[in-house]
Amino acid sequence: MIKSVIERGIEDGFGLHVSINAPEFFQRKDFIEYVENNTVFTWHESGTEPGEWSDVAIMVEPILSGEGDSSDMPEDIWDTIMEALKQKFGVNGSKVPPFARQRHIIVRISNLEI
Repeated sequence: MIKSVIERGIEDGFGLHVSINAPEFFQRKDFIEYVENNTVFTWHESGTEPGEWSDVAIMVEPILSGEGDSSDMPEDIWDTIMEALKQKFGVNGSKVPPFARQRHIIVRISNLEI
């Protein structure tokens, strides 16, 4: 066990994690190319067909201004993610819980059959 990590402990703030099931994204070549050629959190194995374990996780600013680590993905997919977040949390993120307003929203995109 690495004692220094244990002694530092877990950061005090809490963030927000949401899930979007979007098999439509995984059917698109441009999305898969983005996932395979950019730095994203993913369980997708490059060069294989996406499966139900090909989840992708991205980070979005909680004020929902359109900024995030993957804002350069195919534009209509990014816009769809942003719109889903705005419907849930308000246009400017006003409904993001106070405990999570200082951290990115982690958005897990899954590829489950509907």
